[in-house]
Amino acid sequence: MTVLTNLVKIEGFFRERINRFLCHVEIQGKNNLAYLPNPGRLWELLLPGTPLLLTTSRFKGKYPYTVFAARKNASWVILDTQMTNLIIEELLLEKRIPFLKDYTLKGKEVKLLKSRFDLLLSDGRKDLLLEIKTCTLFGSRLSMFPDAPSERGRRHLLELSELGGMCLFVVMNPESEYFLPAYHVDPVFTSTFLEVKDRVIFKAISLGFDEALEKVISVKELKIPLEVLYKAFKPSGVYLLLLELKTDKKISVGTLGEILFDKGFYVYVGSAIRNLYQRLKRHEKHKKRIRWHIDYLREYADHLRIIPILTPEKIECELAQNLKTLAQSIIPHFGSSDCNCKSHLFYFEKSPLNSNDFINLLNFYRLEKPLELIAH
Repeated sequence: MTVLTNLVKIEGFFRERINRFLCHVEIQGKNNLAYLPNPGRLWELLLPGTPLLLTTSRFKGKYPYTVFAARKNASWVILDTQMTNLIIEELLLEKRIPFLKDYTLKGKEVKLLKSRFDLLLSDGRKDLLLEIKTCTLFGSRLSMFPDAPSERGRRHLLELSELGGMCLFVVMNPESEYFLPAYHVDPVFTSTFLEVKDRVIFKAISLGFDEALEKVISVKELKIPLEVLYKAFKPSGVYLLLLELKTDKKISVGTLGEILFDKGFYVYVGSAIRNLYQRLKRHEKHKKRIRWHIDYLREYADHLRIIPILTPEKIECELAQNLKTLAQSIIPHFGSSDCNCKSHLFYFEKSPLNSNDFINLLNFYRLEKPLELIAH
């Protein structure tokens, strides 16, 4: 594949993310700045020490390198969203996407309404707008998009529903079998997906690459099991509340009395049978009427992230037990007065978002458990 073989790739390692589009990488033992051409969270990919492939930067004189791909398990995952478009163009030319084999490229970056759409195709009788989304969030068999809330993605769906067209999700994992909108991550995008599904053509493919990342060796269409959304996409489930204390702090916690909280990170496990999103908004506030144990800590701790897991199952205590095995310590009886768990609050010296074990646990509930809801 020309677009890949002509690319000079440089090996390196991920160190830390500075902001959405900039990170520190290590190349030949030296720290460097690199541009990251992907606005997603990429939690499961950009962990400290992750092998990377980089290219010399397209921003001459500003950042020396651009992150091209990250290693996950035995495969390279392309992160450069512009490269995905170039790969799809070549696959179209080679007639390797079965449901698009009758189409040829007519235009790029087509501006319509308030958006630019990636490609304009034609089969000689009619045109087809094609919007391409790079999907890097996947488990063993299920992939999802987006991995962070995407208002731009939502707008594309709405405008495609007016204009008519196709949204193609390109999954960078040859083992994937299924694709779904990321209902845990972006409920607004998911609602829009369901709203326009009869007016937009949704397709998903997975790509497999050779070890040198020079050839696309497999192209596979994925199934979109909407029955999972009908069963699980409701404002009900569990959530992880990530907090940080910048200093040691003694805090009076209701009937638990005064507790010394060490400087560091805390993960609280909670649930809501209904009105999940209202519960999450309440946790975002520093000051509120004290109702639960977590409210006492929330007054003093910085809010890092709320991570919902939408599920029809009652898994709060199961999740707490699994988190206990990862944490440095627990705060006894915190948040667990109505169950038999020793605690629902867990202490981590360092951010759990940089822990492979924590991310794997999160992805088990978000990407593996939903497979049980797929009709066979």
